[in-house]
Amino acid sequence: MKLTQEQIQQLYKFTRQHYVEYYDVQTELVDHLANNIEQIWQEQPNLSFEEARDISFKKFGVFGFMDVVGERAKVLNKKYWKMVWDIFKQFFNIPQIVISTTIFLAILIGFQIFPSKYFFISISIGGIIILGFKLFLLNKEKKKRFKATNKKWLLEEYVYNLGGSIAFTNLFIQMVNLLPNSVSNTLIIIASFILTAFILLIYITSFILPSKVEEILHKQYPEYKMV
Repeated sequence: MKLTQEQIQQLYKFTRQHYVEYYDVQTELVDHLANNIEQIWQEQPNLSFEEARDISFKKFGVFGFMDVVGERAKVLNKKYWKMVWDIFKQFFNIPQIVISTTIFLAILIGFQIFPSKYFFISISIGGIIILGFKLFLLNKEKKKRFKATNKKWLLEEYVYNLGGSIAFTNLFIQMVNLLPNSVSNTLIIIASFILTAFILLIYITSFILPSKVEEILHKQYPEYKMV
């Protein structure tokens, strides 16, 4: 016995009721549940749809769908940061290396002109402000997209949340606390590399990837173009 389209839609509703909000994860779970229900019906054809569904759901254990959501999140988190890394590496190839070198030299000169600790603090605070403001704008855009489609995608969530890169700001706060008022040339060069990487990270996560969100989702999800 095969599930009807109405029963498939009921499974989507069932996953939403169990706190699975992302359409791609819902689809994965619905496929799994549907196949399992059909297998259960082969062995117990007298069971109702709801009874077979509940038997299938119990196989997910005490945490229900949460383990599946967690595993899927880990996979897409790695995919997101691989995209960031692939773009980041391009800034050290010709011709993008010109941009990276210019940023590095500008920061290096800044360290020579301004007190090192306060210059580092200024760039860090500037980066944090940009991240926060961009996060605010992207959150508005994410809500607008959801209102138009009534669907969320887990990879889309990573793109619009900047991959959680706002958490890196805590690292810079700790570094500022450890940075002495007067630093050696070697430490200045290291700090310049770190700040250059920080600026590139902001640019990639806040501007490049969000501008490619449609391309990313089309590539990741074959079903996306049908939604």
